[in-house]
Amino acid sequence: MNGFLKIIAYFCIATTPIQIFIVLWGIQIVLSSDYDTLSLSNIEFIKNYLTIFLLVVDWFYEWFWNPWLDFVFSLPLIISQTFKAIISTWLGLWILKKI
Repeated sequence: MNGFLKIIAYFCIATTPIQIFIVLWGIQIVLSSDYDTLSLSNIEFIKNYLTIFLLVVDWFYEWFWNPWLDFVFSLPLIISQTFKAIISTWLGLWILKKI
């Protein structure tokens, strides 16, 4: 069980740079386009800048609860990714400390 928890903890910590990169990319988009911090949602970012992941989004909509996905994808990108990076890093470090 400890090995599995270590894998989860290291995964949470390892994905933090990717999340920070997406936050910085979102900030750059807001500064250089007509988007506002609150108007650049997750789904707008995926539709306009990461179109390769639209197949994954469509698959999510086939398997998960649609109103919940609508809520998650409508959150502002910069704010939600920042909180996700903070919580993911904290969770990974907390798991490693507890093991």
